[in-house]
Amino acid sequence: MSEQRTQVSIVPDTGFINLRGDSQDADFLNAAEAATGQRLPVKANTVSEGELRVYWLGPDEWLLVCPAEKVADVISQLNEKLSGLHVAVNDISGGNTSMHLSGESVRALFSKGCTLDFHPKVFKAGDCAQSGLAKASVLIGLIEGGTTFELIVRRSFAGYMLKWLRHAGREYGIEFT
Repeated sequence: MSEQRTQVSIVPDTGFINLRGDSQDADFLNAAEAATGQRLPVKANTVSEGELRVYWLGPDEWLLVCPAEKVADVISQLNEKLSGLHVAVNDISGGNTSMHLSGESVRALFSKGCTLDFHPKVFKAGDCAQSGLAKASVLIGLIEGGTTFELIVRRSFAGYMLKWLRHAGREYGIEFT
């Protein structure tokens, strides 16, 4: 067993907002920034961190992650600032679960069930990707200055993902908090 522990924690009370809009439209980008207090990432497979974590999902789609108690406020601000623009704002909190993983073995653990290259020179702080992990569709982001991976999975796959992490992470001394 590895000396380095891999820590996994489920992040309770997390809210998720799906935002759709035209990343080529300066009015949209400026209004979204006014609503959230931060720029939307427009570079593929990146995440921005501020009051929210904002994941780039596609050229016209973002996932905003925040504490559950702030979701209604964020949606209200988005609807107000984006009024009159061609956008979609949806609360998808009920369908997702967030887990944070830290420790030196997380990259090796992910590599057991995912085809992404997690080498530190390839998957760096501020990067994210949608992929499959084991048999679940996930969003993985390297957050908090590169010290923590956030794993977002559909709530219906969360139990399966925890079992897979427990089994696959045994050799890394996986610990759940």
